[in-house]
Amino acid sequence: MALKLASLLFFAQLVFVHHVCGAPASFDWPMSGFRDGECAPMGYVLFGALGLVLVVYSVDLGRFKDPSETVDTIGFGLLLLMVAISPNQSMFHRTFAFLVLGSAYVFFAIQLRSNRALMAAHICAPAAIAVVLGKGLGFESYAIWQKTLISYFVVVATVHHHFATRHVLPI
Repeated sequence: MALKLASLLFFAQLVFVHHVCGAPASFDWPMSGFRDGECAPMGYVLFGALGLVLVVYSVDLGRFKDPSETVDTIGFGLLLLMVAISPNQSMFHRTFAFLVLGSAYVFFAIQLRSNRALMAAHICAPAAIAVVLGKGLGFESYAIWQKTLISYFVVVATVHHHFATRHVLPI
């Protein structure tokens, strides 16, 4: 239940920050772009909400499933922290941003390996998101793709968490 609430908080903050910071222009800002200017406090809250999702997911993996998987998610947290604190336009920031997205992608591919259909859908997800956003909806922005991919990972984490912990009593 806690992860579902944390995920809802992240999505509510994502919508709120776009609204307050000047939609539709803010659609073309990457998530870290909200940390600049007048929107900086809300941008940091947005990263905090994403961090909360990650912390709840990590803690529950350790409690309900294999504690070794928690190590992977702690690594994501460290990468996310580097993204959150580094300047938006620096190569350091971009490198860590791609590392955290790539790591999450591989992590969930491994988590879904027992269900080939879900794993195949997951492997196609980034390209499918790009095609749907670009060709289907007319959005050709890295920022929109990035925020959609992050949202996809939050949904996948929430669904994975639900199925991984639904029949297990806390330790």
